[in-house]
Amino acid sequence: LFATFEEEPLGAASIAQVHRATLLDGRVVAVKLQRPNVEPKLQGDVANLKRITKALSGRLPVDYYTVFCELGDALTNELNFLAEAQAMKKIDLAISHGMDGKKTDRAVTIPLPVGELVSQRVLVMDFIDGVPLNKLQETMKQKGIEPGTPEARIAGKRILDSLSLAFGRMIFGAGFIHGDPHPGNIFVGEGGKVS
Repeated sequence: LFATFEEEPLGAASIAQVHRATLLDGRVVAVKLQRPNVEPKLQGDVANLKRITKALSGRLPVDYYTVFCELGDALTNELNFLAEAQAMKKIDLAISHGMDGKKTDRAVTIPLPVGELVSQRVLVMDFIDGVPLNKLQETMKQKGIEPGTPEARIAGKRILDSLSLAFGRMIFGAGFIHGDPHPGNIFVGEGGKVS
């Protein structure tokens, strides 16, 4: 499947980690791998929380049982990379159309899944080269761009404009949004191009 596969992950979280790889056709991709046995552990934790909160029902200020039921449902989706691949495609379609439904330039780049290389626990997608938003200030300083300078303001405006346009299209156009837009999931490439 892969011509190269970097063993050292680019990033890791509680559910999965991401590796850089090259397909046999030369495409550079990101490979998201679910951690072994993470699903039964997390589902077991949620089941225990539901059991405890059901037993304490009426003695808690909030109906935590319902909260943990919803958490369990969300977790099921989060652990299914086939669902994530579908969401990536839907988000790409949402941002590539204006609020009037007409096709337009994308405000940001969405990495798309490589269809034949997606399963419930493995997601192969386009590799996006860039700096995570949470490391952008540090990277800009290394390039001699200090916060508050005209260059930094221009970069900030480009990033904010791109994200605002993308989320506006998702919310007011498609009605389907990226629900995890933390700074580690947003990358900035050359010229302030947002992915």
